[in-house]
Amino acid sequence: MKKYKSIFLNLSSELTGYSTLELEGTGLADQYFSIVCKDIGGDVPKTLFSTAAEVLVLEGDARSKAIHDKIITSDLLWPVCQSIVFLWYQGVWNRMTPAWYQSIELKAPNSSPIKNVAPGGSFVPSAAAYTEQLSYRGAGAHPPGAHPTGFGSWGLLPVFGDFTNDKTEA
Repeated sequence: MKKYKSIFLNLSSELTGYSTLELEGTGLADQYFSIVCKDIGGDVPKTLFSTAAEVLVLEGDARSKAIHDKIITSDLLWPVCQSIVFLWYQGVWNRMTPAWYQSIELKAPNSSPIKNVAPGGSFVPSAAAYTEQLSYRGAGAHPPGAHPTGFGSWGLLPVFGDFTNDKTEA
């Protein structure tokens, strides 16, 4: 499965809008890749990564169409991709539901990376998953209780993109 890690990162980049470098910079790429490979079961991860490899070599409109046709409309792959997006943005892994397993005629795995989390359940894989979640980065904020910004920082306007606090271009 290690050969699929770069495909996982490229797919994650496509799904989240963050570069593979930014995703790797969270320090969670290996852990997240492992969760996807180990938690779903069957050949689903291989199918996901093989399909993603076919799609990601395309450019522009051809790539967008292929993502739509082969991933978004797939009852097999899209729920997994939704869980991957949620994992990156919220730091929570949503296990595939029993209904999903039934629909693809695959037996739900008995084990999970976290004990006592049934199919359809959710878990936070690590403390770093909370502190590095992309939702706060996207909002230009910091997760409460982590990455402190310093005394009085709450009085400063947030900075987004290429704009300064006084709303003029930098």
